Amino acid sequence: MKMTLQLTATATDSLSRDAVVMADTLTAMINREQTFSWHEDGYINPSDATMTTADDRKSLVNWCYLFVDHLQLSRETVASAMEMVDRFLSTAGKSASNSADADVVRAASVSYEAPRDQRKLQLLTITGMYVSIKINESVAFSSDLLAEMCSRYYSTEEIEDMERVLLSGLSWRCHAPTALQIGISILSIILPSVDIPEETWGILMDEMKYLIELTVLDYYFSTQRTSTVALAAIYEAIAVIASKQHQELLRTSLNVIMERFDFDHSKKITELRRKLHPIIQDDDADECSLEEEHTVLV
Repeated sequence: MKMTLQLTATATDSLSRDAVVMADTLTAMINREQTFSWHEDGYINPSDATMTTADDRKSLVNWCYLFVDHLQLSRETVASAMEMVDRFLSTAGKSASNSADADVVRAASVSYEAPRDQRKLQLLTITGMYVSIKINESVAFSSDLLAEMCSRYYSTEEIEDMERVLLSGLSWRCHAPTALQIGISILSIILPSVDIPEETWGILMDEMKYLIELTVLDYYFSTQRTSTVALAAIYEAIAVIASKQHQELLRTSLNVIMERFDFDHSKKITELRRKLHPIIQDDDADECSLEEEHTVLV
């Protein structure tokens, strides 16, 4: 009888064993992150009653997560889409101040109008998803299909027109590194020097991914460096691990990484870790509410 070998995927399969290559990759991503800018000033002004709110943005991100879940696409596609949308709204107006390019000028106009026009902001976000899917996913996805999925609330022409506006406002730079990509690179560098069980790596990576997905929902994190978000998520994920010894091993290795690369100061990372706590609690409360609703329905 012929024996068939079945290979079981493990948590660290998504990590690279070549720490040298991953160190070079991480350095390149940090350099790219800084050239893309992380738009600390943001674009939402709470004192402007005509402007969209952080809660409005959160609703749009939640819709994007439902959208990719329905299509069985990666949730990281949402992170990429929102990075483009947030960067466009934060920087497109500034880049057009001395430009005679009609597309750039129009992008600046849209970047001002969208946070004050719900329909236009929704269209911009949907278009960001459309661009992100084309960049990051292997599926064929047309603007006509997207319009159909939106019940023709936006036409194919509107989506394609907004795509040109978005890309012009971004100067066609739409490959910014995501927090998950940076997080995976950091853990890949740590992997050879930390002897912990595969199960512990699985817990660490799942928690990091979960926390990064939560940060995409929160407007504050869109104004921070992506690498800082990744580090904050990793440090918080380490705290979930039951073994204090494993926690110490991981923190020690992560502290070494902090010294080797051009990251934010540790005080900034601590600030983001604190900001994570309330959104984790909010998500836990939402989960409890859903469970209660399910119990009542049953």
